[in-house]
This record gives sequence, structure tokens and C-alpha cells, in this order.
Amino acid sequence: MARVRVFLPTYRRPALLPRALDSLRAQTFTDWMCELHNDDPADPAPARLLAELGDPRITLVTHERNLGGTETFNLFFRGTAEPFYSLLEDDNWWEPDFLATMLATAERHPAVTVFWANMRVAQEQTDGRFVDTGRTLWPETPGETVRLFRWGAPQQISGALHSNGAALFRSQPGRSFQIPHVPFAVIEPFRERLFPHPMLLVTRPLATFSQTLQTARSRDASEWAECQAMIAATFLKNCPWDDTRLAQIWTDARAQRPPGTTNLIFAALADPACRKLLRHARRADWWIVVRGLIRRPGLYFRLKRSRERHADWWQFLEKHTALRWQEATASR
Repeated sequence: MARVRVFLPTYRRPALLPRALDSLRAQTFTDWMCELHNDDPADPAPARLLAELGDPRITLVTHERNLGGTETFNLFFRGTAEPFYSLLEDDNWWEPDFLATMLATAERHPAVTVFWANMRVAQEQTDGRFVDTGRTLWPETPGETVRLFRWGAPQQISGALHSNGAALFRSQPGRSFQIPHVPFAVIEPFRERLFPHPMLLVTRPLATFSQTLQTARSRDASEWAECQAMIAATFLKNCPWDDTRLAQIWTDARAQRPPGTTNLIFAALADPACRKLLRHARRADWWIVVRGLIRRPGLYFRLKRSRERHADWWQFLEKHTALRWQEATASR
């Protein structure tokens, strides 16, 4: 049995898949096996590529139908017989010491289940090249190698800390991290509500996140806003923060670019339990929201009806967010 099972999903990416596979096969840690999941049963390119590589550590799983990103990723979070599992997306790539570094970190932190590494950001050009933007997803701090995050980080109000494409998960018998069929853009914040905390970031960039010209993420801005309102509302209604801490959250949100205050107001519109947030809203915060609603007049009604339209999403978030806060409170 290998020490790590790597899942590599692909969907019609014949130009990008070889790069991802090359980065896997170049790993200095070699005790891994890989499931290459082809989500287009009519596409013969992945099978041809594996035949050319002839690497027995890589097996092909061709889906009987197109599952889409969320359902495909759910296949990977059911736990494995191997002690660890990881996910390499077909448009990203790893540094040669990614697995070695992540596993060494996991050995030093046996109580942690979820690890992820910092990522460089590359932008696809119209000619197919990828150019390093010089940015990383997390700022690098001299002298810092790892950072431990307990539940309740401000980034988790409406987003996620971890990155799927640069993560290592400790497999635990009987424990899976399955989420509802939500839009692909929010699978990380939804799944993070299931993860045991603390989680650990390796601050050195060990992978590259590619911003491709084509993406599986929805371009429906109203859907994105609706999902972020749910994520923020379930976080803030369950958190034990006092009014002083909430006021600071508003101050920090105003400093973001674009301002994050819109998510706070949307959370209050979507869930009456979050109306207390509005006492900290200023005219400028409301003006940003009003301008957005003028451009998308149907968004207000989507927010108000989201608890009925997406009852399973709300129930999932409310249940698991409450559990994370209970665990956080008990640990303190």
C-alpha cells in the first residue's frame, strides 16, 4: 500500500494535464499512487496519455457520465486506505518537494488532519503560456515556516483558508467530508465547515495556482453573492464575538479592496438572526449595496428566498458551523 493516494480530476484539458502529471511524477517522495479521474467519458485523451507514460502508479477512472466539479470532488473526500490523500487539479502543478515537505510536516503535527501549502499565482495568456504574476496566495513572513489556524479566523466568515490544489489530508477511518451539490466556486468554504481544527498552513509556496481563461466556476454574480451571504450568516449567527469584536470586523472589511462590508449586509438580509450586524453599517456601506442591487435588482429577492430555495445548503452550514464553534469554545 502506498503512503499517499493522489486524486487528479480532469475535464477536457489535454494541453494542461501533462504538466500536472509531470509535476506529480517529478516528486522526490515516490511512495504514492494516483487515480486520474476523467470526467468526460467521450474523451480518449487521458487514456492515451497514460498509455504513453506507462507509470503503474497511475490508474484511470473514467466516469460513466459527466459529474461536474462538485460531485467529482466529493468522490475524493470519503477517506482512503492510505494514511494520507491529496488532490492535484489538472490546471495546477506542484513543486518537486511538495509531498515530501507536506508529509514531514504532518509527522511533526500528528493531531492535525488538514494541511495546505502556500501557492504561487500564474496567469494564462491568450497564446496558452502561463506567466508568474509574482503573487502568492499567502504573504511570506521571514522566519515563519508553518502557521496554525484554529476555527474562527476572520477569513472563514465568507471564505476558506485551505486550497484544494495544495492540500494534504490525514485519512481517518469512517470520516468523510462530503458536501451538498453547491456551486463549484464555494466548495472550499463549505467543506471547511466539516474539517477538524486546528488546520496548518505551510507558508512556503509549494504549488502553483493557475488562473485559466476558461473555468468551471459559474459567472453568475448573483449566485456567488447569495452563497457568500449564506456562508457569512451561518458563521456570524453562531460566533460568540461581542459587539467590540464585531465592530472591528466591520473596520477590517472596509479596508479590503473591494470592501467586504457588502457580505456582512447581505448576511443580515438573508438571515434575520444576523440583523444585529446592521448597527455597525454606515451610509457608505449601504450605498455600495444599493448600487449593486440597482445593477442586479433580483438579488435582494434571491437573498430573502435563499433559505427556502436552498434549504439543504443552509441546514448543512448551520449544523456544521455550530459544531465548529462548540469545539472551538470547548478547546479554549
